[in-house]
Amino acid sequence: MDKKEEDLLEAGKFSFLNENYEEAIKYFQRILKKNSQNAEACYNLGIVYEAKNMLKEAKEAFNKTLEINPGHKLAEEHLAKLVGE
Repeated sequence: MDKKEEDLLEAGKFSFLNENYEEAIKYFQRILKKNSQNAEACYNLGIVYEAKNMLKEAKEAFNKTLEINPGHKLAEEHLAKLVGE
């Protein structure tokens, strides 16, 4: 992950923590547009979708995270919670 991706990831996390979900989504999508294999951006996008109750999109993001990084424990946990609902 390059410096620009790291900066966008931090900006997205900051937006999420401030409940500015639409802005957070834009940051994470910008990273994924540049680097579709960024597991952390994909995971964080799933977190935002989950917070917005966009469960289908959250599941897709967590599944994509696990395709990129099969050992991503947090994505596994969130996906298991969503599938169990």
